[in-house]
Parts: sequence; structure tokens; C-alpha cells
Amino acid sequence: MDGSVFDEQARRLAPRFRCLSPDLPGHGHSRHLTANIPRSAEMLDKMIRDLALEDVILVGWSMGALVAWRYLARFGQDRVAGLVTVDMSPKIANGPDWQFGLLRETRKEAADPNYRRDWTKRAQAIASGMFSGDAPDQPARIEAAQSLINGQNPGLMQSMWASMMKTDERDAIGAIHVPWLICYGVHSQIYPSELRKWLLERAPHARALGFSESGHSPHLEEPATFARALTRFVDGIH
Repeated sequence: MDGSVFDEQARRLAPRFRCLSPDLPGHGHSRHLTANIPRSAEMLDKMIRDLALEDVILVGWSMGALVAWRYLARFGQDRVAGLVTVDMSPKIANGPDWQFGLLRETRKEAADPNYRRDWTKRAQAIASGMFSGDAPDQPARIEAAQSLINGQNPGLMQSMWASMMKTDERDAIGAIHVPWLICYGVHSQIYPSELRKWLLERAPHARALGFSESGHSPHLEEPATFARALTRFVDGIH
């Protein structure tokens, strides 16, 4: 999805904060750029430096959390005051030494030649897994999400997916020394609940916050509650 997925959060937070939600490579206005996790972290670093930003609160949802972790590991934490991640694992591919990745392994999709041609079908599957099944307006949410996902570059989405499957940011977790809020939806079916314990045991400055009415996307499913949580988190830093 592109940066517009955070528009409602930006509106809610605008009285207090300057909110920037860039389109990552392969998405939105950046849909022509080479799409992978390292390039996305470079783009984030360039934006922060070009705008001379300080005391940044990085908010990374799903894939965006991988970008945030890569940014912190490669470019440092001097300009960052806090980190918020939403329902993400530092390594989504499971293996003999790691079982806290995707609950439903889909590694083969990264090399699937039909991925590009079947992007509409893929978009529907992604959108269907984003929300809690208990929400009364879930069909409308899925339809809106699918429309936004369909607007991205199918070929570059394949490249981004392949990059995500190869990314391993486990070593970055213990090195994070800024305050960190680990957000998750109680009804998410994307990653195992044991992942949070693994993260908290390795990140001394982290705490976890669950959203009782959300799946994978609490910023969309509980926007007011999520915005209040962000505000409280920042207030606790400053």
C-alpha cells in the first residue's frame, strides 16, 4: 500500500505532530523506483536528511517495520527519538532456527511467474487478511484496501516480496536503544503471539500494546485508539 493508508492517522495527529508518510519504492508516486527493503531504507534516510528532521518517531506497519529496522541498523539512531512497529517479524521466512515468521508460509510466491499477472487476485488475498473478522464493516474495509493494493506496480511488488522473504533483521533488535512501542492486533493471524515475547526479551527499551478489536491493521481498525496510543507514547518520551 502507499502512504495514503496513513491519511486518517495524519489528520488525527496533525494538531500536535508533523506527519510524513512517504510512498516507498514501487508504491504510489515512487512506483517507478527499484523496490526492495535496502532501497526503501535509503529513501527514508534521504528524506530525513533532506528535510533536516530531528527527534523522529518512526512508525512502521508490517513491511514498514522491516524498513525501519533496516534504517536504524544501517544509518543509526541519532535522528530518531522513538520507534513504533505494528504486527511484524524481523524475519518473515521460517526455517530450522526460526519459527516466528509468517503463520502461513508462502515463500514460493516470491518466484512465482504468475504473481505479476495475478496481482488482482493477490491483492484480494492480502486485503482479506488485514482485518479482524469481527468487524461489522469488514467487507467495506477489504474493498477499500484491495483497491489501494491494486494501484501499486505488480512487477515491482514481486521484487519487494522477494526482498522481504530474504530480509533478516534479527540482529538489529537488540541494538535498538530508543523507546519502542510494539503494537499488535489481538485478532491478527499473520504472526505467532510468541514473537512478542522474543522481541521483548531482546529489546530492553520496548513494551508491547495490544488492540482488542484489531487484526493486522490497528491503525485502520481502531484509528482513534491508535492515535491516542501514539500520542501517549510520544508524551512519555519528551
